[in-house]
Amino acid sequence: MNRFVLGGNWKMQIVEVESAVKIAKELSFALDDLNLKNVEVFIAPSYTALYAVGQAIKGTKLKLAGQNMYFRDKGAFTGEISPDSLLNAGCEYVILGHSERRRIFGETNAQINQKMKKALEKGLKPVLCIGETAQERMDGKMEEVNRIQLEESLADIAPEQLSQIVIAYEPVWAINNPFLNPNVEIKTATPAQAEDAHNFIRSWLNKKFGEEYAKNIPLQYGGSMKPANCKGLLELQNINGGLIGGASLSAEYFIPIVKSAIELIDF
Repeated sequence: MNRFVLGGNWKMQIVEVESAVKIAKELSFALDDLNLKNVEVFIAPSYTALYAVGQAIKGTKLKLAGQNMYFRDKGAFTGEISPDSLLNAGCEYVILGHSERRRIFGETNAQINQKMKKALEKGLKPVLCIGETAQERMDGKMEEVNRIQLEESLADIAPEQLSQIVIAYEPVWAINNPFLNPNVEIKTATPAQAEDAHNFIRSWLNKKFGEEYAKNIPLQYGGSMKPANCKGLLELQNINGGLIGGASLSAEYFIPIVKSAIELIDF
């Protein structure tokens, strides 16, 4: 696949709306000078900054994403956000099933599947996050864990819908979050580890949906991607982008990753 999708997940890191708008403008300004013909870039700010950031980057090369959503259009669901609210803010993408949602807030594959179907129904592009813990990897369960997450999260999704989906492999042990990994040394997956997981995901998708449809799904790597290691990951055959946390919080670190993707596309 000669296409990259790079996403910046800002989580709850930038709490001031003004700061979020400032960084978004810096990113969009830097992207203006780059050839993004086969590279898409999105950011997912906090909900309080979503509309303001959406207005600031409207009409630019930088896309907007939600960090999560509920699977109902509206109703008495305290603390949730609807797909229509994301669309009204200008979102094109929505991140679903992030390990922090799964591990900290107890989201299940069945709930994520409902969100996937609702996002597609509404015209949002879901970024489905999957990945195993350090213990699961040590127990030799990398394939089993990711297979179950894929099977249950993509249940009843039609092959024709796959071109609107992005899948992000985020090994939980590579995410710099002390609430997820209190006693684990955070390490980015080696290129061999990342390619092994992405090969498995691509093979599973081919078997499940057929290669003609499955080839249209970009596979992102997530888990401490940064300028120093991004090229070694992005140049792998089955990695088509990245879901980036800390390195997406400033143009200084995010733009070099985008440039690496562009160089690999051109190459």
